[in-house]
Amino acid sequence: MKNFTTSMPALWVCGVLMMLIGCGRNEFKIDFEFPKDHIGNYLITYYAWNSHEGRWMEQTASIQEGTASVGCVTHLPTLVYINDASSSNTMTIYAERGDKIKISGEGMDMKEWTVKGNGISERWSVWRKDAYSKKNDKKAFETSIKEYVEKNSSDPLSAILLLTEWDRRANPEGFVKLWNSIDKSVKTQQLIEMCGAPDLLGLVFSTQADGKLSYSKDSRLKSIILRTFDNGIDTLKFNKAKGSLLYFFSDSNSSGSEIADSLRKLTKQYPDSAKRIICDIYVDSDSMKWASAINRDSLKGVVRAWNPYGIAEERMAKLGVVRLPWYIVKDKTGMETYAGDDIKMAVSSFRREMDKKEKK
Repeated sequence: MKNFTTSMPALWVCGVLMMLIGCGRNEFKIDFEFPKDHIGNYLITYYAWNSHEGRWMEQTASIQEGTASVGCVTHLPTLVYINDASSSNTMTIYAERGDKIKISGEGMDMKEWTVKGNGISERWSVWRKDAYSKKNDKKAFETSIKEYVEKNSSDPLSAILLLTEWDRRANPEGFVKLWNSIDKSVKTQQLIEMCGAPDLLGLVFSTQADGKLSYSKDSRLKSIILRTFDNGIDTLKFNKAKGSLLYFFSDSNSSGSEIADSLRKLTKQYPDSAKRIICDIYVDSDSMKWASAINRDSLKGVVRAWNPYGIAEERMAKLGVVRLPWYIVKDKTGMETYAGDDIKMAVSSFRREMDKKEKK
């Protein structure tokens, strides 16, 4: 019994490998070649899969005297994630069965490493060396992706860059525009699954009849139904107010008293609640945390609402809430005039709407 128990992990691994290998035809190899004084252990993670099933695989490349060789297995193309011990230094490469991939470099910085063995990984390696130096500048990094995609609309790497490097949550509109510009031939369902992008078929993004991707946000949304503290359920009608300010938050990302003070000032400056909507929406599944937040800041003249379902919920998708905290300002038609995470810009936009003179 002891021997049988001990051998179970090995049998399980063998089962996965037998499912995928098929007499060795579904293997790829990764060789590391560095200067002889380069040592280190790198975690290699990838999804070994075929059209029916698959499994996450983990292996370690132990660099000794600058070299290491790792044999991997998959039936369908996969992304391979390479991490050092700190997990702060990472790199992703593309691999197919039969590939003999060579990774080389002079130092520890992965963005400077060169990848050879298939065209996609080679082009990704060249792009990475320039683009990753701009990662701390969000706009510049997005520009690096945008420029590659616009110049290479028929390259599968363009789709991979958008799915793995572009921040879809922070800039969904930019993603949709670039995604729709790529040739249909490279936007395959297999590639989307390989990159782990199920949100493309969810509430935030959806595919239209013509094959184009659309973003679920509705900038002209005129009303929303919310759970509220005073009335239980309220319908906020943005097109019935001169201006509307929505603030989405939770305890983990709120500036607390600073934001409450800003909203309190607005309620005093614009005391007529019939002409404006100021609403904070607590986004958390725990109703006790919501009640605690209400008791803590004691805001008056503000609609206190609760969304226990998180920002992935359909109403949040239609409003375009991409992270917390988040502010949305609407004019008297229900048209969005500001959306973002800057309280000063949100307050400024709201005041502009409220201070507009009524047409006679």
